[in-house]
Amino acid sequence: MSKFVVLSHFQAAEMARAILDRKDVVRASLDLGLTASTVKLDYGKQLVFFPGEEKLTFDEVSRIASTENVCFVVEKGKAAATKIQLFSADTNRFYKLFPTKDAPTAEISGIRMHRVQERSPWEDTEDKIKCVEPLSGLVLDTCCGLGYTAIAAAVSKKVERVYTFERDKNMVLLADYNPWSQPLFNDIKIKLSLDDISTAINYFDSGFFSAIIHDPPRMALSPELYSLEFYQQLHRVLKKGGKLYHYTGSPGEKRGINIARGVVRRLKEAGFANVVERKDVLGVVAVK
Repeated sequence: MSKFVVLSHFQAAEMARAILDRKDVVRASLDLGLTASTVKLDYGKQLVFFPGEEKLTFDEVSRIASTENVCFVVEKGKAAATKIQLFSADTNRFYKLFPTKDAPTAEISGIRMHRVQERSPWEDTEDKIKCVEPLSGLVLDTCCGLGYTAIAAAVSKKVERVYTFERDKNMVLLADYNPWSQPLFNDIKIKLSLDDISTAINYFDSGFFSAIIHDPPRMALSPELYSLEFYQQLHRVLKKGGKLYHYTGSPGEKRGINIARGVVRRLKEAGFANVVERKDVLGVVAVK
């Protein structure tokens, strides 16, 4: 269960319809679709009352229902909602939690961190996990983000622990508000480190991981995570026979740029075998 009431236009629209229909109660999700709760509507006070101490004015419900590009958190003691977004002077980037039909994605200065059209963020995560199944033992999720990869990997009964790294504290702040990210903080099988994987990978012994999911930011933002030197480290810490999935996306494709081609070449140079571009999952798979 989420520690906050978090809504998007999807959930607020259900409440708005109930208000128009003059219903006294409505079943709606207060955690972006994960669960459903009973919400009470007070027409005298023009307020929506949630099971806890949270509440919203009818006008606030309407505002959220008409705002499709960001999620909102409802704070106790206030009848208004706050957009889940922030600006960091350290990174000079704008962050927000962007709603979809299931799990939200993070949007950083206009760039969304998951697929949101052909696939939802959660479906996108499941596609990546399937590329390295069956999972067991110790798994490396190089770039945590909202934590979906680590959460999905930890579901496997044979996985002992998932190590995941996030160097941007702003992403952790977004994840803290996100109901879909809560297992990242609560699942004892997940070890989240606020560290840069490009250097933290040196902490691990050779052959430490049975599988690696490498889902880095765009190459322009983190070129070191696409380098031969880093791929050699990924190869070193992966067990013999272990699988790697590397997300590449398709930036610059319309201009004739093929990021995946260079990734395939450098992974082979690093020692990986069976290196194949998988356009269906916007990435590259390989085996040690």
